[in-house]
Amino acid sequence: MPRKAVGLTAAKVRTAPPGRYGDGDGLYLLVRSADARFWVFRYTRDGRMREMGLGRAGGKNAVTLVEARTKAGELFRAVKRGIDPLDQRDRDVAAASAAAQVVEARSLPFRVITDRYLAAHDASWKNSKHRQQWRLSAGGDGSSRGVGRWPSYSTAISDPGRK
Repeated sequence: MPRKAVGLTAAKVRTAPPGRYGDGDGLYLLVRSADARFWVFRYTRDGRMREMGLGRAGGKNAVTLVEARTKAGELFRAVKRGIDPLDQRDRDVAAASAAAQVVEARSLPFRVITDRYLAAHDASWKNSKHRQQWRLSAGGDGSSRGVGRWPSYSTAISDPGRK
């Protein structure tokens, strides 16, 4: 039967020699050197041991023992509910990145988005006539009647300038 980890103290966090020190509920202090101290949350998911960094334990912007215990407790409960914290973090990062891309795309004029699309797909059109047809249909002949200046989010299927 595994031993119960002896809880860490703030003094131990500051003075521990290199090694790995358990605090309980998957929280570990990883000490590589006097200047390199890190909090790690360890857990098992689908038979695999996984580790998630919780931040530095010393130096500038250090995570305190209390903060590390709080975060590790939340992660421990999430693992007990069947949630993989690393996978959840990846999903959260992907969602934030997608939201930032939407904001960026909405701020670009339609002309810029059209030019990017045409540049990205230019190599897939086998002959120059296809390229020309795509550019003409996207308003590349100068007949876009100002559509290129519109914000991309306001461009709809129906052209308000069309009669």
